[in-house]
Amino acid sequence: MALSPAVVPLRSPPAQSTTSAAAPIRVLIADDSAVVRGLVARWLGEAGFVVAGTASNGRIALEMLAKHDPDVVLLDIEMPELDGTTALPRMLAMSPNLQVVMMSTLTTRNADISLKCLAHGAVDYLAKPESNRGVTTSETFRVELIERVRVFGAARAR
Repeated sequence: MALSPAVVPLRSPPAQSTTSAAAPIRVLIADDSAVVRGLVARWLGEAGFVVAGTASNGRIALEMLAKHDPDVVLLDIEMPELDGTTALPRMLAMSPNLQVVMMSTLTTRNADISLKCLAHGAVDYLAKPESNRGVTTSETFRVELIERVRVFGAARAR
């Protein structure tokens, strides 16, 4: 299935491994919003992915990464205690083939931060709707999120 222009990855995924084609894609969700974590986890479960864990900040996400070895991390930029921009290089140091998709509301400031994250190893960026209500009602956000997990999860060499 071809990606729509709105879902074109910013960085090409690495070559797919043929040794674990049947393994389900494992996802870690790191976002300080309980509403976002819950909805995204439900959507991913309904789409057939395994939610390896959810974390409300980068520190917890790093702990969960070490325990659960996910294929994809959906990483919010702004979180308490340890934000996504600080957690990203630590995650990639722990798991160099990890596919990290940055998520944040689309503001000029966050767009600049997202570009910096892409330069430091994130595979893509996904703009979240600006409110929890927007997250719950945006079919576009849901479709784009699932497609990114599918593309980058399949690409991770295990």
